[in-house]
Amino acid sequence: MSLHNLNGLIKHTESRASQMLQQLKSQGIHHPALLAKMGDIPREKFVEPAFSHLAYSATPLPIGRNQTISQPLTVARMSQWLLEYARLGRVLEVGTGSGYQTAILAHFFNKVHTIERQEILHKLARQRLEKMGIHNVEYLFGDGQAGWPQKIDMDAVIITAMVSKVPVALTNCLKENGILIMPINQPTPQIGCWRKEGDRWKRLAIEVAHFVPLLEGKVYA
Repeated sequence: MSLHNLNGLIKHTESRASQMLQQLKSQGIHHPALLAKMGDIPREKFVEPAFSHLAYSATPLPIGRNQTISQPLTVARMSQWLLEYARLGRVLEVGTGSGYQTAILAHFFNKVHTIERQEILHKLARQRLEKMGIHNVEYLFGDGQAGWPQKIDMDAVIITAMVSKVPVALTNCLKENGILIMPINQPTPQIGCWRKEGDRWKRLAIEVAHFVPLLEGKVYA
């Protein structure tokens, strides 16, 4: 590729990222550090090459193994809730996927623990983030609904796939006043943010959302 074409590609990508940020602002995303980080991360590196031209569009995109990268608004909304309500110590992410949400979490949290049940996605995400110089992440190939294998108290848990009931193993690892972000299909598909208060949960936010389902049991190589 010539230098002229490379410069043109860079400018085009910057323009698409800028348009994405403007749309996010119009949809209620206001955290300046979050917007800046989403503008910096090359989202096209987290999607299949055939869809790279759509990387900054307002739609989920395939990443392989019948999984998707969430649209920018969904990622931004979940991240903004964490920044507004959670202590930024340790966070458990269930569903590493492409690693895009993981990269954002790693920028704000001291430590990210992330679980992926598709081995190829687990390996690709780890390689991708390590090449980007992100080293405060612990990766696990396994069943996310079983939680993290070691006993670690988390400041937040974020589940990036739709569930029909709350996985007890995940809520048990939350500290008091810890934050749970989870898509749930009861009574309709939506994503919510809750704070753990003893044996009760205080709902902090809720939005309509659609996700691929969170699978359990056997993991896949």
